[in-house]
Formats: sequence, structure tokens, C-alpha cells
Amino acid sequence: MTSTAFRDRLRAGESLLGTLVQIPRPEVALRLAAQGFDWLFLDGEHGGFGPAEASRILAALAGAVPCLLRVPSQEPDVLADAAACGAAGLIVPHVDSAAQAEAAVRAIRGRGLVVVQAESREAVADIAAIARVPGVDAVFVGPYDLTTSLGIPEQFEHPAFHAALDTIREACRAAGMPLGIFRMTGAEARTHLAQGFTLLAAGTDGTLLEAGARSLLAEWRG
Repeated sequence: MTSTAFRDRLRAGESLLGTLVQIPRPEVALRLAAQGFDWLFLDGEHGGFGPAEASRILAALAGAVPCLLRVPSQEPDVLADAAACGAAGLIVPHVDSAAQAEAAVRAIRGRGLVVVQAESREAVADIAAIARVPGVDAVFVGPYDLTTSLGIPEQFEHPAFHAALDTIREACRAAGMPLGIFRMTGAEARTHLAQGFTLLAAGTDGTLLEAGARSLLAEWRG
């Protein structure tokens, strides 16, 4: 699928499920791509994906599945180098204001989708403006950092977390902005479909590897 086709599906409101890839090896990405994910989330913030690693993975995939690359920071040089890799787009972490979103758009200069992460109390406060920044293609919620910022780390059933999600969702709906979120399991991700989240990521390569190993050992041990 081309980057343009992926952008069209995102804008059309299709539900797109990906998984987070932190191990920067082509073998890992190729195996995951073959399972039928709509996209892969290459992680350069908490995983091992710099521009060189991302370029190797993208070359190995040869367009088999769209990839969004999360960068480690908002530094203009970091964004420019990452945008040159040829990924379908970049995921920009810790975007707390419309000004930061605008700066990311300028640095990326139209070379792929711009997905900004809303993962702090400050981002929630400014989300109406963030969601209306020209050139931003989607808002993506980081629930772990968001709950930490709210003072309720990993309490995903806490009313304060749900209130923050409601604020983000309503602002994105009003702006016609696609909305995404990461959750650790497919079941957790599915709960957000009815809330209007369409750019979904569930699990990581590491957790999927662990789950497969546990399943095999359970079969062996009876």
C-alpha cells in the first residue's frame, strides 16, 4: 500500500490496526507485516529505530505495509532526518501545544503524514488548537504518559483519564481530525472504536514474542 493510499484510508475514517515495533531487525518487521496489520509503528523513542535502521526496514518491506516512525524528540534536525527515510509519516511525541505542532509540520515539510502525540495534561488543555493546526494529519494518544501526567499512572479506568479522552475526542471530532491511541492488547484497543478512535496500535513486538513463547510452552507442558 502506498503512503497516499494509507493517508486516504486514514482521512476516510477507516479503522487501521497496527502494532509497535521496537526491535530494529528486518526479520521482525517482515514477520509482522505478513500477519495482515494495516500499519506498523516503528519506535524511535523507546525502541531502536534511528533513520538508518528505519531505512533498512523500509527497504526490506518494499511497501508491503505502511510504516509510521516515531521520533525521539521534536528537534527540527531530528524531524528532518527522519522524514527523509521515506516512511509513510512521523509520530511526534509530547506535543503539548499548537505551537509545537506547527513547528513539527514546518520541519517535516510535507514528507509524509504528521501524527502528533497528545500525552500530557498540557496537551489536553490545548487540544482544540492542536487539532486545527494545518498539516497535522492525526492526533495519537499516549495513555501511559498521559495517565502519569494526570497523576494516575497506568490507571486506565480512572475517571480523570476518561475525562481527558473525552476532551481529546470531542476536539478532534469538531476539527475533523483523525484520532488514534496505543493499548497493550487488541481487546483494549477495540474498546476505543466506538469512541471514534480509528488509528489504533496494539501490543509490541516484544509482548507478541513473549505471548507466542508462553503459548508454545503451555502446549508442551499440557
